Amino acid sequence: MRVKALLRLRCPHCLEGEIFPRLLTMHENCPVCGIQYEREEGYFMMSIFIGYVLGGAAALPTILLLLWLQAGLWVHIVVVSLVLLLCSPFIFRYARAIWLHIDELIDPHSP
Repeated sequence: MRVKALLRLRCPHCLEGEIFPRLLTMHENCPVCGIQYEREEGYFMMSIFIGYVLGGAAALPTILLLLWLQAGLWVHIVVVSLVLLLCSPFIFRYARAIWLHIDELIDPHSP
């Protein structure tokens, strides 16, 4: 159930309310249960590390494909940069959602 809510970018507490109303804009509170997403200043710093992992996961297949095709260094730089640029909104959204769900499992919100 939680994995489905995470994949659909839903609230980590009620698993129903959406976290992002638009591509890069987050709700401050869940529209369904009302919990505040950002517990304190700097709360989403840990999501940066999750974003690094997601970025690596997005770049690795591209790098391996380019190595197999024996592409040059500049082709690697340009293609991997484009892939990461195109994936960055999704990496941002899922890094924050993953962090919210991990934090909810470790330290659940009180109603």
